[in-house]
Amino acid sequence: MTREEAIQKLLETDNEFKQMYEEHKELEWKVSKIEKHFPPDPELEAEEERLKRRKLYLKDMMELKIKEFMSKNQ
Repeated sequence: MTREEAIQKLLETDNEFKQMYEEHKELEWKVSKIEKHFPPDPELEAEEERLKRRKLYLKDMMELKIKEFMSKNQ
């Protein structure tokens, strides 16, 4: 099973994974929007940092689920 297949299966069967995946995508969009803002604003920069930290946390949690799923379904 490939990583992409594992992700697809998790999206179909694991509500928690799906929720994290969707939030991660939403944060990706928000960060991208903030990064395009000019001139830089200190409040926006703080918000961007917070969003990036949350996004990274979600990515780490999803990666754990992917690895666990792949090890159980070899």
